[in-house]
Amino acid sequence: MGIKMKTSLTRTFYKFLVCLLGGLCLSVVVPFACMMFASSIGLVTLADNNERQTKALVPILTATPNVSDIHFPTGTKFLRLTKNYGYIDTNMSEEEKEKALMFAKTGFMDTSGKTQFIFITRDDEYIVLQYVIGSQYLNAQFNQYLPSPEIMMISLITISSLGVCVYLTVHFAKELRKELTPILEATKEIENNNLDFTIGHSKILEFENVIISFDSMRNSLKGSLEKQWRNEKAQREQIASLAHDLKTPLTVMQGNIDLLDETELDEEQKLYLSYAMSSSEQMKQYIKILIDISKASAGYQLQMEDVNFPEFWKHILSQTEIICKDKGIVIQQTQHNFPQNITGDRMLLERALMNLVSNSLEYSPENSTLYIDVDSKDNYLNICITDCGCGFSQEALDHAKERFYMADQSRSSKLHYGMGLYIVDSIIKQHKGKLLLDNSTETKGAKVTIKLPL
Repeated sequence: MGIKMKTSLTRTFYKFLVCLLGGLCLSVVVPFACMMFASSIGLVTLADNNERQTKALVPILTATPNVSDIHFPTGTKFLRLTKNYGYIDTNMSEEEKEKALMFAKTGFMDTSGKTQFIFITRDDEYIVLQYVIGSQYLNAQFNQYLPSPEIMMISLITISSLGVCVYLTVHFAKELRKELTPILEATKEIENNNLDFTIGHSKILEFENVIISFDSMRNSLKGSLEKQWRNEKAQREQIASLAHDLKTPLTVMQGNIDLLDETELDEEQKLYLSYAMSSSEQMKQYIKILIDISKASAGYQLQMEDVNFPEFWKHILSQTEIICKDKGIVIQQTQHNFPQNITGDRMLLERALMNLVSNSLEYSPENSTLYIDVDSKDNYLNICITDCGCGFSQEALDHAKERFYMADQSRSSKLHYGMGLYIVDSIIKQHKGKLLLDNSTETKGAKVTIKLPL
């Protein structure tokens, strides 16, 4: 994997911080610069401009005989009063006039607002000047209908600052997500059991190190699984070959046994012949087990079809009744919500069910009862087989479905070699179902349940 120039995660966050601080500074500087520019071209006044101009007017008003000759600055208003505080002239509103008169009489001034007053004494009259502290538009209509320049500037600073924060956060989050994409894609591929993919790269050093670790893990896992698959394949081939090779000498031996059975034999010879016949049957069972192991390990290709379940179940019951007669076992069956059709491999499902029945019968006492319950619930077909035997040990409940498990001697057979439940479980799993093991509280025997999706 070729690695280009990388940057650290810390450096990336420092870059974000620098960009954020720079953006916030611009959010303040630009509106302030706009305010200064508007002031320079005569659109607005600065915050202290009206105050300075009004105070500069005081000595002029004191010395000038005719007030009408004086030009008042924009934003400055006046109230002329007689010495008895009678009205002479004003450009104030009624509310402003009352406040100015109050100031003239008492010197009281509401300092909470932006409006300020100046009291001027002339020879024959009083003048109260009103001015505003803060920026103003030189256009009177702007002052009437628009927020003050300070509010406009503060609003612009706030909006631009929020915009900078949102933009930079979204931008850097998008960049980080982009750099994380190879890791997320690799994780998804591994979750989907796909190890044959090419992993991407990241510009961030820490992320790239994780990607390299992911790729190393992928290669190791792929190699391990391939090795395991080759070993299992070789094992399956050996088992299949062994099973096939055993068939020929077994056939020859069985033919000779059949010939001996047709001849005149004394009692001792008949005994030995029975031993040979028994051994031959055992070998048949062993070969069948080897073939089942090979198919289960190889992942047998299911021959899925729509199975008429009532007909299929009738066939299973007829076979069960035949093998139950030898031990005088009675079948007690219950049915609820019997499905009309199921989808599955008829041959494998029959093998799984008959294996369970045979296993239950093997550990059932003579003249006992075998309970078989069938129902469909929550989109599952449930087939429960309960015997009256000794049941499963706790260890067997935990491990009985494992291949070659034989620790539970109470429910082990020399002919099974720990494969019976493993084979059944493999078949049911191939049908997306479940095999559940338990002990019956009523019979104290084993309770095995097959759950097949409908």
